[in-house]
Amino acid sequence: MAILIRLLRVVFVTILCIVIFAALFEFLNAIPTYLFLPDHLEGGVAYRGGMMLLGALWWGAVFRAPGYLFYGTVPLLIVLAVTEWRSMKGWPSYLAIWFIAGLAATGLSLLNPLRVAAVLLAAAAASYLYWLLAGKSAGDRLQGWRRRERNGGFKFVNYPAYAVLAYLAFQLAGYADHGGKLLWATFVSEPEPGTPPFQVRFKRPLTASQKVAMMDFPDPASCLKTSETDGLPLDRLKEMDWDRIDNTDEANVCMFRLLGSYPNLSYATDWYEAQGFRVPDNFSSARPYLEQDGTQRVSASYSIRKNGPKFPTTGIVRRAFGSIPYGMSVDATWSKDGKQLQWVETGFSTL
Repeated sequence: MAILIRLLRVVFVTILCIVIFAALFEFLNAIPTYLFLPDHLEGGVAYRGGMMLLGALWWGAVFRAPGYLFYGTVPLLIVLAVTEWRSMKGWPSYLAIWFIAGLAATGLSLLNPLRVAAVLLAAAAASYLYWLLAGKSAGDRLQGWRRRERNGGFKFVNYPAYAVLAYLAFQLAGYADHGGKLLWATFVSEPEPGTPPFQVRFKRPLTASQKVAMMDFPDPASCLKTSETDGLPLDRLKEMDWDRIDNTDEANVCMFRLLGSYPNLSYATDWYEAQGFRVPDNFSSARPYLEQDGTQRVSASYSIRKNGPKFPTTGIVRRAFGSIPYGMSVDATWSKDGKQLQWVETGFSTL
C-alpha cells in the first residue's frame, strides 16, 4: 500500500506542477511583449498591459494546461517513476527533466532565446516545487516497501500498486510506438499525400503528428468501419470509424479523405449529420459561408458536454481529458467552384 500512496502523491504533484508550469510559461512569455509596447508607460495602457500579464496567467492555467496535461502527464510520470526507482533526490535532475519536457511541450523553439528563457524559468519553478513536495523523498517509500517485502513476503494490498505500474508500462509501450512513427516520418521517410492528397490551410509545413496520421490513414478505406464489400460507394463514406481516431490530426486527415472523396460540397451536410454533428443553415451545403477569397466553407458543431468526446472512444483517462472542452467544431473549406476540398480544421471550445 505504501508504494500506491507514493504513486498517487507523485501523480497529484505532477499535475499541480504541470498547471503551474503552463501558467508561468505564458506569463513569462508575455513579459517581453508588455515591456516593449511603445506606449506602455502611459497610465491607461499600463493598466491594460498589467491585465495582459494577468490574462496570460489565466490563459496558461485554464486553456494551455489541459493540453499539457493530456499529452504530457503520462510521459512525465513514466520518467518520474524512473527517478523513484533510482532514488534520485537532487534538484538539478528534476530541473533537467522539466526543462526538456517544457521544450518539447512548447515546440522546441531553440532559436528564440526569450522563449527558451521563459521555458527555463517556468521549469525551474515547477521542478523546485516538485522537488519540495516529492522529489527530495524519491525512493524512500519504495526502499521501505522492499525491506518489508523481504521480511514479510508478498501482500495482497500491493496489487493496486502493481496495477498502476502495469498501466504506466502499457502507456510507455504506446508512446514508444507513436514516438517511433514520429521520428520515422520526420527524419527517415515522409509519407505520400495519399488519396485524396491531404493538405492544410495556408500550405503550412506539415507537423510530425500530421505526417504520422497520413501514414496511418493513407486513403478513404483506411478511415472506414470494416465492411464485407470491397467497393466504396458514396454512402459508405459516411461510415467513418471514430474508434480508430486518437487525436485531432487523425480526425482532420480522415475527415479530409472522406469529404474530399465526394465530387463537390453538396454532400457535406449529409456527411456531417451522419457523424452526429449539427450543421447551421448559414454554413450548410445549401448555403455555404463565402470567404473573402471566394472559397466556400461548410461548418458543423458537436456538443461534447451533451454527448461526450467524439474521440478518443476508449480509455477512461483519455476520455476524461477529452471531456474538458464543452464543444467541438469542424470547418471544411472548398474551392471557389465547390468541387475541390482545400482543407479541414477541427476546433474546440473551452470555458
